[in-house]
Amino acid sequence: MRFQSTGLLLVLSLLGAGAAQAQTAGVVTLTANKTTSSGSFAPVLTWSTNPVAKSCTASGGWSGTKAASGTQTLSTISASTNYTLTCTWGSGSANVSWTTPTKNVDGSTLTNLARFKVVYGTSSSSLTNSLVVDDITRTSTTVSSLSPGTWYFAVRAVNTANTESANSSVVSKTVAGAQASKSVAITISSTTPPPTTSYVTISQNVWDVRRRSDGVWVRIGVVGKIALGRPCSTSFKVGDHHYQVSRSYVTLTKSPASWQLVVYCEKK
Repeated sequence: MRFQSTGLLLVLSLLGAGAAQAQTAGVVTLTANKTTSSGSFAPVLTWSTNPVAKSCTASGGWSGTKAASGTQTLSTISASTNYTLTCTWGSGSANVSWTTPTKNVDGSTLTNLARFKVVYGTSSSSLTNSLVVDDITRTSTTVSSLSPGTWYFAVRAVNTANTESANSSVVSKTVAGAQASKSVAITISSTTPPPTTSYVTISQNVWDVRRRSDGVWVRIGVVGKIALGRPCSTSFKVGDHHYQVSRSYVTLTKSPASWQLVVYCEKK
């Protein structure tokens, strides 16, 4: 790198930015207004972070970016559901090192070096932050309080006339924020809706179901057997012909994910 100071040029090179270190993750608290129910209900989730997180993201039964704390009433659920909140804390640091210039560009010995100035930012063309190192025997420093993302660094030499060199070559490092997660499980207990019309099973295959993100329920696999002619409930239907049946009639062959179990049914 070239630097001009009162007609003199310096050579300064940036060796690198050391591995960025993120702060220790904080604590996420996530609670529901109730975690068990014998029927459908709309969960109310309340959460907070300590210290206050930089960002939070929901997954499982809810989704999207969330504030560091808040309360939200969610859509009504009729099956057991897990909710997870993952939060990030964004204070990191990077170690920057350089070589000390000893000569001017004309070959003469450098005698008026006064300090170094580390410039940095989130764009290689916009290094808007700075850190001054007054000790000219130093060849490295730590830049702290960096939010998650890619940061770019360069070094300038400053002489006793307070004239700065141009930037050294630019190097970059990615700061990864520390993360922590919290989950809450809401269990919907088994209920047996009374038959609302005279539908009976005409197939022995019992299906597990799940609700897609668009709210539509779909079958996901056979989980048991049932005798023919058992009553079906038309209060819960999947597709054109699959209706809910009581678990008391079902012989399970594998553990279902949902409390709703459906069978192909038709009117008597």
